[in-house]
Amino acid sequence: MGRRFESCRAHHQKMRKTQIKNINSGIQKNCDILKKNDHVLEVVLEGTTIKILLKKKFNKYIGHYKDMEFESDG
Repeated sequence: MGRRFESCRAHHQKMRKTQIKNINSGIQKNCDILKKNDHVLEVVLEGTTIKILLKKKFNKYIGHYKDMEFESDG
């Protein structure tokens, strides 16, 4: 059996945090950073198992999830 994704985060008490913003609605959500470099930002929405991959464009990270577009400063 596979391991639940959420259980992996339980071992990391001090994960780095950021916020993402839905470009259309303006709603902001807090996220845990899984991976960050000069090209990619991979986050998980706090309290969920929703993972979003954002790619750096014009000094912001931009990504999509279910026909929604998100941005973050990282």
